[in-house]
Amino acid sequence: MFAAALSPQEPLKKPAIELWHGDVRRAGLLGDQQDDFNITGHVEPWQELDLLHYRINGGHPVPLAFRAFRRLARDGDFNADLPIGMLAPGRNTITIEAQFRGGRRARRDVTVIRETGSSRLPLFLRWRDVRHIDEAGHAADGEWLITRDGLRTARPGYDRLFLIGERSWRDYEVSTTVTIHSVEKETPPYSGGNGAGLLLRFSGHVAGGPRHFPSGQPKWGYQPFGAIGWLRWNKQLPERAPLLQFYRGDSDQTVEYGSFPVEEGSSVGLRFACRTLADSPDGAGVTEYRFRVWKLPGQEPDGWTWTCVQTSRHALRQGGLALLAHHVDATFGDVFVRPVAADEELKR
Repeated sequence: MFAAALSPQEPLKKPAIELWHGDVRRAGLLGDQQDDFNITGHVEPWQELDLLHYRINGGHPVPLAFRAFRRLARDGDFNADLPIGMLAPGRNTITIEAQFRGGRRARRDVTVIRETGSSRLPLFLRWRDVRHIDEAGHAADGEWLITRDGLRTARPGYDRLFLIGERSWRDYEVSTTVTIHSVEKETPPYSGGNGAGLLLRFSGHVAGGPRHFPSGQPKWGYQPFGAIGWLRWNKQLPERAPLLQFYRGDSDQTVEYGSFPVEEGSSVGLRFACRTLADSPDGAGVTEYRFRVWKLPGQEPDGWTWTCVQTSRHALRQGGLALLAHHVDATFGDVFVRPVAADEELKR
């Protein structure tokens, strides 16, 4: 008994704050995709974490969530929604501070350079020419890695989003490729089935809005947006072939266009376009969405895989592009975006 009482205790784990995309960031280099600039990372040991917050230029502390929920894939993850309107032109210091049991603390500073750039169309994004992800767009969720094959999710999770373009984009067509490395076997209760594809006319997460989403840090209200075109797996049966799905921008209603078998490790080509049509008689917005998918290294087909016309009072009529991987480990290849004229028939 005496010997057991004197046995050495397991040493305490040293507090650490990991920043996923470095400690020098550039906000607005290519225009503003949303109202917030996201700083993401992970804190250990999260089991001993009492408080986590951020400050902008020494201002008041803003609490951060750090338990797994929706945009936070693991316990200890954080995602700071920095209001872009609170960033001064030029250099800003963002301080992430953690307080642990027993009074231990950890701190990391991030320099965020506020710029006022833009993303004009057409746009060609070649990943081998990108030195830092801020030169291509904005990592709104999760950790992303630039590899020789493209932009890859470092770890699968809920709605891993990489934003390209800016909120002023309206009618455009996107082409890219996606390689499916693996599909998570289970997703949390608040997640639907796994998915990978493209989200058009995205302008950021919201609190409130037409669907009355609650507030949070980070915010997780995902609508309204334009629409999603993607491969969508069955939540109960992820081993089945995914469906080709259109996901509305104002609700969780979807339209399925049959299955599309994809093996892990294989790649597909994606093309997704949005074009504004005349408003409905009651003033609701009307947009035509067209989607094409094909297996690589095969040739891109001539016809569209599906076409869907969305009529909505709340779905966004403009906004940028989001590369979207939902509980899927995926690599997106080079991205080409071109403008679409209002009277263009999208016959290709």
